[in-house]
Amino acid sequence: MSKRISCEELVHTGFVNKVFDAGGKDDNAAFLKLVLAEVQDRLGSHLNGESLVKIKALIQGPVREKLDRQGVVEVFAGLERFVKGVPQEEFRKVASGEKKHKL
Repeated sequence: MSKRISCEELVHTGFVNKVFDAGGKDDNAAFLKLVLAEVQDRLGSHLNGESLVKIKALIQGPVREKLDRQGVVEVFAGLERFVKGVPQEEFRKVASGEKKHKL
């Protein structure tokens, strides 16, 4: 997709939560001040940091478990191919010039 998406469209669709108008492209200090104020407002001392971390861990738990299981599956699949000699044969082809690259 090469069509530019406007800032208003990004906000409207929820891809971007908020746009900070700091006056200009070169006013980094004003931008930083606005961003830090927003962070302080949303994640300030009125929230319990430990609770936020625990909630985040609970939300990410199922995804993390799925990725951990997938990692094990990938390792055993690689081991199976290694035992069959697939990588050794491919590297032999590269070393002998039969194959030009590892891909």
